[in-house]
Amino acid sequence: MDILSLRLFLRIAELGGVTAAANDLSLSPASASARLVKLEEIVGFRLFNRTTRAVSLTTDGELYLPFAKQTLETLEALSASKAGPTII
Repeated sequence: MDILSLRLFLRIAELGGVTAAANDLSLSPASASARLVKLEEIVGFRLFNRTTRAVSLTTDGELYLPFAKQTLETLEALSASKAGPTII
């Protein structure tokens, strides 16, 4: 799981569409769809119900949403701090 995939998941949830989220993140829709499928494989469940006209969070996707937000905030904070973990 990577930061871009988490951002993509959150933007799809916010914008209501894969294409809109892809455009917002400067990805092709095909690349965004592939990332979403890979993220769903990693988490082990479908995040969205998808039709040709609409995208909506599944129940599991709704439960995953706050976890994804917190994880992204943590990863971004770690990336922003130039100090990495100290190894003793």
